[in-house]
Amino acid sequence: MTTLENLYYGNIIPHEFAIVRGSEYDVTNKLLVRHEEELTSTLTEQQKEVFCKFKDNQTELLSLGERDAFIRGFSLAVRLMTEALNSEKT
Repeated sequence: MTTLENLYYGNIIPHEFAIVRGSEYDVTNKLLVRHEEELTSTLTEQQKEVFCKFKDNQTELLSLGERDAFIRGFSLAVRLMTEALNSEKT
């Protein structure tokens, strides 16, 4: 299959990646989970609901940022490829 076909059929999922154990991402994620557990253990039920909504909004905001960064990066790559192909002609 071509790359476009793999993308279409969901074989390529640009926003998903494997987390390497012990990587900076993995370590930071574990810290985040630990701190969240410590924080939520001190909250009332009402505060937990507000915090849950806060996390949902934060996740949505991060997703929008990732989407926009992907679009900008893809657009830049296409412009670079176009420029490179045009420079070969001259």
